[in-house]
Amino acid sequence: MPAPDAFLDACDRAPHDTSAGPCELPILYRDASQFGVFFAVDLARARDVVGRERGVEPWPVFGRAFAAIYVWEYRDSTVGAYGELGLGVQCRRVGASPSLMTLARDMGAQDDQGIWVASLPVTTEAARVAGVDLWGFPKYVTSMETTFTTGEASVRLGDELTLRLPGPSGPTLAGQPVVTYTEKAGRLLRTRIDVDHRVQWGLGGGAHLELRADGPTTELARRLGLDRARIVAAFRTDGFRARLPAGRDLGRATR
Repeated sequence: MPAPDAFLDACDRAPHDTSAGPCELPILYRDASQFGVFFAVDLARARDVVGRERGVEPWPVFGRAFAAIYVWEYRDSTVGAYGELGLGVQCRRVGASPSLMTLARDMGAQDDQGIWVASLPVTTEAARVAGVDLWGFPKYVTSMETTFTTGEASVRLGDELTLRLPGPSGPTLAGQPVVTYTEKAGRLLRTRIDVDHRVQWGLGGGAHLELRADGPTTELARRLGLDRARIVAAFRTDGFRARLPAGRDLGRATR
């Protein structure tokens, strides 16, 4: 018998119904690599992508909004091995005033902030069904090629885009919880994903995004102006471990 895992075994799991059969939650991610690149974008563009009637809005910081592309290569999870790319906008609840200092210290500490998930392509149908049915994640199945070498991490998302990140070469810190907002059947869900790994940060120097053929993710990236946006930070980990639980229902998504 394998030794107990203090992080992955520290939760009770239960089946949840999906259109493809039951899926046990939390989904456990035992081994993966991840990188992410953050962009400062026009606030009006971010508002256009997030929408104005969901109860969340882009979080303005010095007149700008922040968007990010996240890339995962899941080698071992309870829903199998697959790849995933996420495009999100940092948001807050309408009327709320969360603290940037608290966000920097603990991304899961404030209930009134999270990442609005705008697009979340994956490489397997099992991952798509679970994400759409249980959280309302905007998932679709496509091809994805990821590389994680000593000097570079990169992704090619079908014919839509490529993203490359050298390094990074900054400090290595404990990973932060990931908090997402999604809409499912007209309800706003907030999901806190706890992690157990360390992350190396940098300023994203040398990162390069190329938007190629049209597609669901490139359409949103163009609306955000990511191909012209300033890169403000980047991170990478090759020891990604996480627990993805059911989301918390915050009520009707429209106001």
